[in-house]
Amino acid sequence: MTTPVDTDYHRPRDPVELWLSRVWQDVLGFGVGIRENFFGIGGNSLDAARVINAVLTELDVRLPLNVMTEHPTVESLAATLREHNGRLAGPLVPVQNGGGIPLFLIHPDDGQVARYARLAQDIGEDHAVHGLQAPGLYGDTAPVDSVPALARAYADEIRAAHPSGPYVLGGAGAGAVIAFEVAALLPDVRLIADLDPGLVEAGTPDIADPEQALAGWKARDLVPSDTTPEFVARVTRVREALVVAVAAWRPSPSTAPVDVFGETANTWPDDVTVRRHRAADLTAALRTALR
Repeated sequence: MTTPVDTDYHRPRDPVELWLSRVWQDVLGFGVGIRENFFGIGGNSLDAARVINAVLTELDVRLPLNVMTEHPTVESLAATLREHNGRLAGPLVPVQNGGGIPLFLIHPDDGQVARYARLAQDIGEDHAVHGLQAPGLYGDTAPVDSVPALARAYADEIRAAHPSGPYVLGGAGAGAVIAFEVAALLPDVRLIADLDPGLVEAGTPDIADPEQALAGWKARDLVPSDTTPEFVARVTRVREALVVAVAAWRPSPSTAPVDVFGETANTWPDDVTVRRHRAADLTAALRTALR
């Protein structure tokens, strides 16, 4: 697979940008940043028509034929689709298409999964990667403050997408804890990866002042420019629910080990087997597990 030189990669920041990035990858044959011009990197009018058809087929949104000329970047086109993102509000968010054994990455403490896009690209574009985002961020869903309840819901989503294993699971912060519980509900889990939050920009956000937090997120390019304070309030509620969930969590009986890459945000109980690795070993370990 041929990929342009990655000189200024800007990763997706929400489910709409993630979805569009995946569609562009399918159409063009390589991954792109959200600010790269579709036609400037090799797309043509037939390719643009395929993107428009995917929007209609998967999101049920009809776009004018010239939309790609007016909005030739993922970032710009996503802004026109964001009000129609109801179908992208569910837990399972495809991050990257591919074949073979699927990788499922569960959200960190802020509930979001777009931050996993760069990790997916580093693993290789031939591997299927899915994110599981927390309820309460989008649509009319409410936050859930129970690790077992989240694990059951996510296991159902995983089985619906891939009825049989093997599976590879991972997450940062709360995501690793939930992944451990999901593994107890699925057969043939090859790896449970606890990711160093620094590897995926998943540090716990300081949102004591929502307006200041939003300005900081935009300055760091962590959220789209049209993100509102209401979304910050949603993230706050999700994070609070996950703090309660992890504090009350008691591990299910399991012999499955947890592989920690770098520094973990979690304190694993003594009855959970933990294997520690360097943060730099993560990509190679995931590639091996996905073979």
